[in-house]
Amino acid sequence: MLLELPTRLVQFMKYPLSILYIVLTLYSPIWAQSIPDTTLQSITVTGFQQGPIQQQSASVGFLSTKDLEFSSTISPVMDWNALPGINLEQRAISSYRVSIRGSSLRSPFGVRNIKVYWNGFIFTEANGSTALNLLDNEQMQELEVIRGPSGSMYGAGIGGVLRLSNFLPARKDNVRLNLTTGSYGLFNSLIGYQFEKKKWTSYANVSYQTLDGYRDHNTQDRFVVQWSNRYQFNNRHQVELHALYSDLFYEIPGGLTLEQFDMDPTMARSGSAEQNASIDQKTLLLGTRYQSNFTSQLSQNTHVLLTYTDFQNPFILDFKEDENKELAIRQHWSYNISSPLEMKWSAGLEWQRADNRARNFGNVDGVRDTVRFSDELEIDRKVFFLQLQLRKKKWSFTVGLSSNSLKYAVDRVINAFAEPFGFERRFDNELIPRLAVNHAWNNVHTTYASVGEGFSSPTLDEIRTNEGSINTGLEAERGTNYEIGHKFYSDRHQLDVALFYTQLDDAITTRTDPNGVVLFQNAGGTSQRGMEIGLKSLWYARSHGFVTKIKSSTAYQYYDFTFEEYSKRGEDFSGNDVTGVPNHSAFQTLSVELRKRLTTILQYRFINDVPLTDDNEVVAEAYHLLNLKLRYQMNWTKVESRLYGGVENLGGIDYSLGNDLNAFGGRFYQPAPARNFYIGLQLYF
Repeated sequence: MLLELPTRLVQFMKYPLSILYIVLTLYSPIWAQSIPDTTLQSITVTGFQQGPIQQQSASVGFLSTKDLEFSSTISPVMDWNALPGINLEQRAISSYRVSIRGSSLRSPFGVRNIKVYWNGFIFTEANGSTALNLLDNEQMQELEVIRGPSGSMYGAGIGGVLRLSNFLPARKDNVRLNLTTGSYGLFNSLIGYQFEKKKWTSYANVSYQTLDGYRDHNTQDRFVVQWSNRYQFNNRHQVELHALYSDLFYEIPGGLTLEQFDMDPTMARSGSAEQNASIDQKTLLLGTRYQSNFTSQLSQNTHVLLTYTDFQNPFILDFKEDENKELAIRQHWSYNISSPLEMKWSAGLEWQRADNRARNFGNVDGVRDTVRFSDELEIDRKVFFLQLQLRKKKWSFTVGLSSNSLKYAVDRVINAFAEPFGFERRFDNELIPRLAVNHAWNNVHTTYASVGEGFSSPTLDEIRTNEGSINTGLEAERGTNYEIGHKFYSDRHQLDVALFYTQLDDAITTRTDPNGVVLFQNAGGTSQRGMEIGLKSLWYARSHGFVTKIKSSTAYQYYDFTFEEYSKRGEDFSGNDVTGVPNHSAFQTLSVELRKRLTTILQYRFINDVPLTDDNEVVAEAYHLLNLKLRYQMNWTKVESRLYGGVENLGGIDYSLGNDLNAFGGRFYQPAPARNFYIGLQLYF
């Protein structure tokens, strides 16, 4: 199955590839013209083998520190969505949901089916979920996205990989102060300090954000402290030490019906405020990284992370408390040979071990009542990976393979409704292969093709659902991805085009019971065909004059995702569009710089109709969203300062940013804020 390219994919590719060929043929001579003073930056990513992004035999997106310096302090939603293939939603303040290539079918809340790394450390928990909301924008200064199954290097997860960084080598010695205020009671403050002396680099920051929120019962408070250090023993060895503490609280207003959404989108679901539906989470991360370059050919990286989390979640139905302790290790070896054939070996492992305690209580007016369940949980996840890359002149070949194992052990020590019991579930020896080929036509054009398997094991939240029931029969999702893409990277334009076909089996889907509890089951398969286009352009650049720079970026996705042999609770949904995935979506950014001081950025986002139920009878209407950002650079004698601001939802439209899929009682909609603004000041000393 792995080596057999489906006929349907070939048919799907014919038309878009013909258009792409004509466009590149017509415009390549124009794009080859040089422009004075400045060019688009070259991009180096980690991907499947660290190097220039245009040499990656995969769909990889990247947002640099410069790309993200205009981010709203409220959330990174709009800026992340500027990359093709990624969709970041916010159901409530700080309640993020991320999908890559439409992988949100099984993610009613949180980040699942995607592997996340922070400064190289495994940030995704052993249970398969990622608490992305623990991080402030300061901890997300760079974003790298690998789209599609990446298990040959990064373990389980069909959606893809997110790599976040903020401990960057290019920082300067300075103190940075950032203050922001805005609509709905927004206040954000940050102070950061970078120190360098000989072989030692240290960076610390403290940030605090509070927000009343657009809706009732929707406040947020987040306090984050980070301290990161790097010591360079010599030019071959260095060590890093990281500490991160995050204290996050936010209220959950809940989903609304269409009638409620139309009548008053600011209201909360009945019972949310009375039961104090909210998240209160405190997390401490301690990590160390050791990097060695033994020779010019042999190197290694070791990342070790310890995590402790105290989690409380009052809900309409109950009151949940978790205490999580986790160890995460990633070891990566690399060996390079340059003659007579350029060859790169990569090998390594990931090991995550978690010991958790999860308890469910009754909820009486937002106060914890008597215990219902108390579970002791053990999670053991292992990944071993091996990859070989061969390069000869203009051709590059990649072969990768990983082995994955996972064990859940649940010991229910207290059960108010029956006898205590134990439960163990293993997912053993899942092999994930990947093959890829890349051809460089010249210095600016490259074409790649890849085929890879993927599997995604159930998360603990899917096996042990929110109210404490345990699903013993849930199987892992499995899929095969076929992909072909073309990249054009010149000084003025960077173009990425990808066409893919993914066949997913044993898809994990959701339903909601009358109490609002989300339940999970394997319901069949999906057929996913897609085209993604990303384009960054530098149209104009001058060192003097009124207009000094004009840039733009474009992201477009076309997805034809359908259910195949898909039934749930006696109903057959085969042939329907996959729930929660729009057929068309686009993002356009235009940036104009005046006199090298004032920068204006206009952002436009389009989302086509989105099916909200498996039968496709309920659909969220398409919407067009506009945002405006401004920044003014003030250069004083000893202080570099920036004044910035923005208006979000410039048109004041009513829309839902993060719909609840297959919601019971028609509570599909999570209203996004109306027109709102923010203004801030950034100082560098």
